Amino acid sequence: MHMMEHRRIRLEPKRRGRRFGASRKHRARVARRALHRSLLATVIALLLGATLASASSAAPDFADGSFGRVWARTDAPVLAGSVSRTWFWGPAADTGALYERYLDAPGQERLVQYYDKGRMEINDPAGDQSSPWFVTSGLLDRELISGRIQIGSNTFLNTGSGANVPVAGDPINTFPTYADFQRLVDQGQPDRTGQAATTVFLPDGMSSRPEAANDANAQYDHYVTYTGPSGSQVGYNIPNAFWNFMTQPGLIQNGNSTETANPLFDWLFVLGYPISDPVWVQVQLQGTAQWVLIQPFERRVLTYTPSNPAAWQVEMGNIGQHYYRWRYQTTPSSTQSGDPTYLAMQLGNRWQYGTSSGSDENWQITGVSRSFSAGSQLLTRLQETDGSREITYWSVTPSGLDLYGSDQLDATGALTDSTIYWPPIHYFPDHDPYIGQSWSTETTAISINAPPRQITVSVQVAAWQIVSTPAGLTNAWKLSYVEWSGENTQHPNQTTTTLWFSPNVGTVQWVSDGFAAQLKSATTLPPK
Repeated sequence: MHMMEHRRIRLEPKRRGRRFGASRKHRARVARRALHRSLLATVIALLLGATLASASSAAPDFADGSFGRVWARTDAPVLAGSVSRTWFWGPAADTGALYERYLDAPGQERLVQYYDKGRMEINDPAGDQSSPWFVTSGLLDRELISGRIQIGSNTFLNTGSGANVPVAGDPINTFPTYADFQRLVDQGQPDRTGQAATTVFLPDGMSSRPEAANDANAQYDHYVTYTGPSGSQVGYNIPNAFWNFMTQPGLIQNGNSTETANPLFDWLFVLGYPISDPVWVQVQLQGTAQWVLIQPFERRVLTYTPSNPAAWQVEMGNIGQHYYRWRYQTTPSSTQSGDPTYLAMQLGNRWQYGTSSGSDENWQITGVSRSFSAGSQLLTRLQETDGSREITYWSVTPSGLDLYGSDQLDATGALTDSTIYWPPIHYFPDHDPYIGQSWSTETTAISINAPPRQITVSVQVAAWQIVSTPAGLTNAWKLSYVEWSGENTQHPNQTTTTLWFSPNVGTVQWVSDGFAAQLKSATTLPPK
C-alpha cells in the first residue's frame, strides 16, 4: 500500500507574473463567466444522466463493486460518448476477478483485476471502503522497469532484469522497453522550470532535440520533490503537456449523477510520483515514425504525441496490458481439468517415505491455491522431513502433471523462500507413456532470495518394471530426470534422479545423487 506519511511533496509553480488590484468591471466579468460555467455544468449533468445510465449496461464486469466505482468516475462518461478524452482504465476489464499472492494481506492474497491502463487491487477487504486508498493500483511501472515482482510490502520475486516490453507505439517496436528505462530512473534531477524537455533517449545513449524547445507543451511547468527509494530527497521536472493533463478539470460520474471535478483525478493516486524526467523517443506508431515524449511514474507512464489529435496528445500507456502479459504469458491460467486419480493427486492423499538419511519424509495433498499463479487452480502438496517444510504447486491438465513452483517454510510455517517456474516444468503425461518417450522443459526459476536461474529438465521413460511397496508388488514406470542449471554450458550444474511412478499410487521410489527414498505407506483414493 502507498504509505503517504513517509513521503513529502513540494510543488513549485511555474514562475510567472501576477496581476493584483483588478478593476470592478473585470471582477464582474469573471463572476458572470463563473455563473455561466455553473449553469452549463448543471445542464450537462441533467442531459447526460440518462445517457450514462443507459451506458451502464455496457460497462465491464467488475471483480468488486469498489472497482466499478473507481472505473465509472472517469471512464463511464467516455464509454457513454459524453466526453472526448483518453481512457483512464479502458473500455472494459481485460481479466475477470483474479487473486494474486500478497503476503501482508489477509490470507496472503489480494483481489485484483487488470485493465488496459492499470491494475486495481484490494489489500484489505475489511478496510474502510470510503477511503480513497481502499482500492489501490499497484506500482506497475516500478516492477516492469526493475524486474522485481512485489508479493508483499517488502517481498519481491527477482526476475533479474526489467520487462522486454515496448513502452510506446506499435508492438513491433524494440526500443524503448521498460528494461531500457533502468538507465534513467531514480536519478534525481535539478529544477529546470521554465526550460524545455529536449533530451532524446537512444539505444546507445542520449542526444538532444533542440526544435522541441519551440513546443509550448514541452516547457517544464512544475518540479516535484519527494523522498526517494534510497531515503534521500529527489526531484523531477514535469512539462506543460503532462501537468495540464494531471490537473485538468473534467466531467465525472459520482454515483448515479454527473458533475465537473477540478481536478478530474488525483494524480498521486493514479500515477504515483515521477521517477525520471521525460525523454523524447522516436517510435513506430501506426506504421510511421513519430516523436513521442515519455515520462515514467511509479504506477503509470504518460506519453505526449504532438501529431495526435488534441484530445489524445497526452495518453496513459497500456501498462496494465503490458504488465499482465509480462508476468503471466509463460504461466497461462490452468484449471484442474485432468485426471487426478491416475496421477494420484487427489485432495487428502498421503505418502510416507523412508530415506537413506535415516529420517522419514511425509507428503500430503493439502488444498488448492488460487493465488500462487493468478487465474490458476493449483494443487498444493506439503512435503515435510527433519523439521523442514516445503509446499509444491501442481497443475493436473489433459496434458499431464506440471510443477509451477514451491515455497520453503520454517518450523513456524513462515515463508523463507519462494520459487516460480516460467514456464511450469512438465513432469508426467496424463496417460501411460511408452518406453523411450522423452520430453523437456526449458524454464527460468525466479525466487525471493536468489538471482534467476535458467533450468532445463529432461525426462526419459526408461522402463516399465515391478517395484516393491508396503502393499506388495506393483507395476511402475521407471523415469530418468536430468536437470541442468547455471550459465556455464561447458560445466553446468547437473542433477540426475531415477524415479518409479505407479499410476493411481504415485511415486514409490527415487534415487538422486546418493539420496534414496522408499515408500513406506500410502493413503490414496481408489480409481474412479
